Amino acid sequence: MNEKNILLIFGFGYTAKFMCQKFSKKNWEVFCTTRFKEKAKEIKSLNATPVFFDDEKKIESILSKNSYILSTAPPENGKDPVIENYGYLFKKNSERIKWAGYLSTTSVYGDKKGGWVTEDTVLEPNLERSISRVAAEKSWLRFGENFSIKTMIFRLAGIYGPGRSLIDRLLANERVYIVNKPAHLFNRIHVDDIVGAIEMAISSKSEATIFNLSDDLPATQLDVAQFAASLLKKKCPQTVSLESDMVSEMARSFYKEEKKVSNIRLKDELGYELTFPSFKEGLFAIHKILKDSNRRSNLD
Repeated sequence: MNEKNILLIFGFGYTAKFMCQKFSKKNWEVFCTTRFKEKAKEIKSLNATPVFFDDEKKIESILSKNSYILSTAPPENGKDPVIENYGYLFKKNSERIKWAGYLSTTSVYGDKKGGWVTEDTVLEPNLERSISRVAAEKSWLRFGENFSIKTMIFRLAGIYGPGRSLIDRLLANERVYIVNKPAHLFNRIHVDDIVGAIEMAISSKSEATIFNLSDDLPATQLDVAQFAASLLKKKCPQTVSLESDMVSEMARSFYKEEKKVSNIRLKDELGYELTFPSFKEGLFAIHKILKDSNRRSNLD
């Protein structure tokens, strides 16, 4: 009987949840770290095994087998918490680690005044959190080079999907405000495409180490809001100026940078075909899931 592949995910956020679901269904043995007991219960419900982040013995036990590593953990105090805490165990078990991946963000490119960026574009991060991401990327790439472990960096555009979309927010009757900046185009990526691309990357023979995970259609937030509202037959959310008190500092910093993100390497080098090439297909699918769910609820 063949042994199951082992996937160790560091961090249990939105994307990691879908990684657990997909890979456990594919008959992988999935472990996922967390610092919280309530998250441990949720990880178990996804047919994955929770591991507390500070449980060094358990993590070493997992790494002592042939394993694949994915870090979804953001930087802490300017450093990568996974490399900082477990780099020594990675070194000790480097011959057994088959592959490593790190989820970064397209914010590492900085402000490109609306121009296109590729994986080879010079990184010019302005924000502290983006500077920390660049440092984390370098840490993971250095780790891969030092121990001859295939390591990939995935730069994610704006993540959305079931439970994390304007469709969900409008249905929940949240007070949604759209920043009125008509020329501000940016890319998104559906969580299913993140998971699908990583699944393909793990088995890929590509020599590339960095991939942009983004859709085909950079669009304004107003474009997205109008489409979501039309699907729900609701009014489009109110627009506000960037200077409005209703706009958070984090949102302001986001709108000060503008770029369009190329996914050509994802398609040509990795051979991945997007399930949701734009926000339209993605939001339509989320709307259908919710409609079908409501229909089933009404039948019960």
